[in-house]
Amino acid sequence: MKRILLGFVYLLFLAPRAPAQTISPVIVEYADKADGRFQIYNDGDIPMTVVVEPHSFTVDSKGQATFRKLDPGLRVELSATSFRVAPKQTYYVFYKATTETYPNWFCIYATVTGPTTPTGLKLALELPHTVYLLGHKSLEESHLSWNKSELTVNGDKRQITAQVENHGGEYGRVEEVDVISSSGKQAFAGFPLFPGQRRDIEIDWDQPGVPQQIVLKFPHFKMESGLKEPTVTQ
Repeated sequence: MKRILLGFVYLLFLAPRAPAQTISPVIVEYADKADGRFQIYNDGDIPMTVVVEPHSFTVDSKGQATFRKLDPGLRVELSATSFRVAPKQTYYVFYKATTETYPNWFCIYATVTGPTTPTGLKLALELPHTVYLLGHKSLEESHLSWNKSELTVNGDKRQITAQVENHGGEYGRVEEVDVISSSGKQAFAGFPLFPGQRRDIEIDWDQPGVPQQIVLKFPHFKMESGLKEPTVTQ
């Protein structure tokens, strides 16, 4: 059974009056093997050429991804690897995926290109569809720890810096990061947390009040940590 985490994303070509191309869903999770689809929508007035290719990837402590060829033991079958999408039309790509080990994950990149512009440029846009194969084990709070959580003050600039570590072998997703201050709560975007990963969290704080606590919200539990007294740097 799959759970869609994020619906539509709109990405624009970096050119005046360029049409929006859309892929959806952006991220999906499966408990076992994947049997799904995603769609490419061409909102423009000209046909677009699309090439799709799956990649494995790793994510570092800053959240930056590095892509590579599919890992051994991960098999992905696509209904199409290249096609054209007519103006104002939607094209569906169906896929199946299995893995020998859990959890595992991959990204299917759809590279969308249009005709050459009058200036001789050929614009291309990469749209990601990311798939997680999770198995039947869940990340538990006992697998996680805070390595640090503090507030740094540099002149008028305040920044919350924290690091959470996943000591277990399961994947998890932080759905939301909350910062509790003397004036209330402020919510920030979440992130995936991979097996064995240390994940840095850096939040520029320009809200009223003094930050006092940081909270990570997972689907079935939350992690809390107080913030150490401000560290002042010059």
